Amino acid sequence: MEQRAQLLSRLSRCRPDHQVPGVFLEAVLASADARGAEVGELARRQLGDVGRLVENYRYPVAWMLRMLDVIGQAAEASGESYGEALFRAGQDAGLAYVRSTVGRVRILGAMTAGMHRTLEGIPGAASVAVTFGEHSYRRLSPNSGELVFTQDLIGLAWNAGIVLSSTTAALAMGPDELKIEGIPTDEDASSFLLRLNW
Repeated sequence: MEQRAQLLSRLSRCRPDHQVPGVFLEAVLASADARGAEVGELARRQLGDVGRLVENYRYPVAWMLRMLDVIGQAAEASGESYGEALFRAGQDAGLAYVRSTVGRVRILGAMTAGMHRTLEGIPGAASVAVTFGEHSYRRLSPNSGELVFTQDLIGLAWNAGIVLSSTTAALAMGPDELKIEGIPTDEDASSFLLRLNW
């Protein structure tokens, strides 16, 4: 799904004005803690002396990528896939998002809007959450659609995880009701398609 070299390539392009909300960092820390105290501590070291994270405050995406790298390396050390670990961290973030203040408001809208309208809202939510990349959505059929991510520094694996888990949670779908396929369109997986079928 995604390799460490791709994440490191995106990390090398990060600038201080490339930022993400605290809720994303908190979710990544929770994923790191779930892998063990040592992994959680290594992830926290990537934050420096920030103190307590604030859910809606923005922080450098470079911090998030360094924490995801800690998770990916820990996964590889235990015989797991780096990319799959990033995907699962994204799933954790999706569940954290739907429990957040902003996420709870989005769920209320999603429950009445249906799948296409819910997916159409993701690019707008992404543009509010992060300060980099371009995001759009297009309907492919009555039961399929495609999210297009361009120069999204977080990358394919984590974004696929957050989209899948937040959407299924918002619409109270079963684990196999929504299928997602990630298709990279550049070398470091910062531009990609997320094709969804239900």
